[in-house]
Amino acid sequence: MGNYKRKHRISVLATTCLFFVGLLTGSAQFMDDFTDGDFTNTPTWNGDASLFTAVSGELNSQSPGAASYYLSTPSTLFNNTQWEFFIDLQFGTSGANFVDVYLMSDAADLNTTSNGYFLRFGGTADEISLYSMVGGAPTIIIDGVDGLINSSSSNPFNIRVTRDISNLWNLEYDDEATGAFVSAGTITDASVTSSSFFGILIEQSSAASPVNSHFFDNFNVGNIPIDVTAPNVNSVAVVSITQLDVLFNEPIEQTTAENTANYFASSSLGNPITAIQDGFNPALIHLTFSTPFTNAQMDTLTVQNIQDAAGNTLVSQTETFMYFVPATPGFRDVVINEIFADPTPQLGLPAADFIELYNTSDSVFDLNGWVFSDAVGSEALSAYVLYPGEYVVIADDNYTFDFSIYPNVLFVTSFPALNISGDDLTLQDNSFNTIDQVSYSNSWYQDPIKDDGGYSLEQINPTIPCVNSSNWIGANLTTYGTPGAINSVYDATPDAITPSLISADVLSATMVEICFDETIDTSNISISQFSCSGGISITNLVVNPSANCISLSLTPAIDTGIVYTLTLNGMGDCSGNLVSNSATQIILPHTGAVGDLIINEVLFNPFTGGDDFVEIYNNSEKYIDLYNWKLANWDDGVTDNFKTIAVHQLMQPGDYIVLTKDSSDIQSNYLNAIFGNFVQLASLPTYSNDSGTVFLILPDLDSTVCDYFSYDEDLQFGLINNPDGISLERIDFDRPTNESTNWHSAAESAGWATPGLENSQYYPGQITSDAVSVEPEIFSPDNDGFDDILNINYTMANPGFVGSVTIFDANGRIIRNLVQNELLAAAGTVSWDGLNNKREKARIGVYIVYFEVFDLQGIVSGVKKTCVVASKFN
Repeated sequence: MGNYKRKHRISVLATTCLFFVGLLTGSAQFMDDFTDGDFTNTPTWNGDASLFTAVSGELNSQSPGAASYYLSTPSTLFNNTQWEFFIDLQFGTSGANFVDVYLMSDAADLNTTSNGYFLRFGGTADEISLYSMVGGAPTIIIDGVDGLINSSSSNPFNIRVTRDISNLWNLEYDDEATGAFVSAGTITDASVTSSSFFGILIEQSSAASPVNSHFFDNFNVGNIPIDVTAPNVNSVAVVSITQLDVLFNEPIEQTTAENTANYFASSSLGNPITAIQDGFNPALIHLTFSTPFTNAQMDTLTVQNIQDAAGNTLVSQTETFMYFVPATPGFRDVVINEIFADPTPQLGLPAADFIELYNTSDSVFDLNGWVFSDAVGSEALSAYVLYPGEYVVIADDNYTFDFSIYPNVLFVTSFPALNISGDDLTLQDNSFNTIDQVSYSNSWYQDPIKDDGGYSLEQINPTIPCVNSSNWIGANLTTYGTPGAINSVYDATPDAITPSLISADVLSATMVEICFDETIDTSNISISQFSCSGGISITNLVVNPSANCISLSLTPAIDTGIVYTLTLNGMGDCSGNLVSNSATQIILPHTGAVGDLIINEVLFNPFTGGDDFVEIYNNSEKYIDLYNWKLANWDDGVTDNFKTIAVHQLMQPGDYIVLTKDSSDIQSNYLNAIFGNFVQLASLPTYSNDSGTVFLILPDLDSTVCDYFSYDEDLQFGLINNPDGISLERIDFDRPTNESTNWHSAAESAGWATPGLENSQYYPGQITSDAVSVEPEIFSPDNDGFDDILNINYTMANPGFVGSVTIFDANGRIIRNLVQNELLAAAGTVSWDGLNNKREKARIGVYIVYFEVFDLQGIVSGVKKTCVVASKFN
């Protein structure tokens, strides 16, 4: 309220100066700016005085509820008159909440006016309109713009109405309270030619918002001031490809108004061929040019030597105009170029979500009626001309101050609340054609610091014809984001990366979905680019919105467990790089049963800050899809805390799959992990570090348990002091899961866990007594590529052995300690490179390999093997 107050006082000050000039030819009827805090004297207002107050230099309503109440003061002026005042209705107007300001009334009680004129503020149309009242019947004579009073919190207007001696009415308003008045229209009307009172009539409902929310100020009624000011052009509007409408701030003298020599347009348009004054609004001039305007080109109109009715002359004024017919956009002619979905913490950007659009084309577009949406909400855009190579930021209008430093911002009334990670953004034109579509996630930042908030996601190259995650990254550390400007990560280097087919999921016997690691060019895709073995035909295809997955319809239906080969021909990305792997296998999976998949390895006590994992093994001859299988734990006596596998992952017979919350954590701690054998879940059931139960649940309605393992830290190898980060491995697939002797700590030599590959302690059945062998028995460590290494192979009867391997010479002296007290795998190999403990080459001769082991019970045994170190003689 305060800012508007200061603005409208400046406007009235200028008008007041003109008013005193007007005293030379007329007199002021009354003025009241309420600075004295008293509306009962000088001038005297009568009526429902108890329902008004004058505070802070304004007249303010005070009715506590529904009422029709008024104030009026004597006023007899009716022609050659100017009425000015300020009004602010700080609520949403309606047919039950509006204000009538009577410029002329024949009755002090405005409810009983028979003849006069009044301005209505609000009403059903939320407009400012002028009415005549004749015989108690109101008639609208200047119909204002609908929806002009459009705020639910503040609607400040400076108002000016004149009626000259020829009975020409002119209604003007300043909706921004800046002093720049806009004409709402003119009309010649002499229905009423006398007046006794001026006043305010408030119509108020029982709603809470209008209570004490009517504000008035700076009433000034007097003769029209002598006009000593030259006319000005208020606006130049393009009507057609050859026509302009020039609107002045006051009526214009006809001769100068219709002189075509007084108007000149740039770009060789020259003078108009006609200039015609409007028959209803003498401030409006219609110009017609012989040369058509150029689309989307900014031109300049020079207006000169124009006089008003008082003979004041506009010497010269220039205004710009543009004829614009928006082009029809194609896909990615305008792109979503920057996304700010997480403004917390606030680093260097506004504290509000936004997106940035960029025009990649050579065309000009009007964004009026375009729609921006995310997965749950949408918002229509208002008029905004977007030129080639230009940016515009879309933001919520509650944050106008936050974005005030950016010149190219288009505000909307309800910007969709963007998800911090995982949202689907769509830009559509006013015909609901998709212009761009982005489905982003936190991983697109490619930086764990930036995905914590405060940084925008920026597109690297907005000009490529389609989009993928590799084309996005978090903004530079020093900029945080670049709303309305070229992206900090911009790089137009051509894409040379070959796309890859990453999955082929059989959704049903007649439907398969194939997905790629980036967006595929689908502009000319057809079923002829696909073929399938086994007499299977491709009958239809559907591309997903992000264009990185394609669903294919198959005929006839494929058989369960049969391996088919699907071949792709000529598929590529948007930069023309063809898919590297053009063939893949598709298999319709079997229905899993109890015991088909088994729990094979469990890490329940990870390194500090690390994550658990559960490895499962396909111990059947079936092809099984893990989609909708579940992990669970034992909680308060029941199987609970189900975690569903929400992706398609086909397990062939003998496959291993690791289920974890953080694949990268497991892979960084266990370097032998097989990357392709991981399925990452949003979370795992909580598995205690000392004991618990892991359940593997079938994807049926009964949540049938396929396998379960009740683990305990006592199952770890007894000589391990700290079991953190050491997994329990299953020894034999076919022995019972909960047989305690069927589990053992992963071997130290295997890195304490084997996620995604055969267990280090895997050993089905019994072993022979001949546990150790050496090969070749004669080796020559001369690095000639032939028998350079001695391999000492071992196979243990049971897991849990600790071993040492020592090399002795023929005199019994220790030459090399190869292994000392290491937890061994069930089978393995230790190699000797022929060097002694001093890293010197051993002499030619016979050596003893002593392989010594002991178990948890302390039983020690050893095996001796001989070998020969040989050498070539030149």
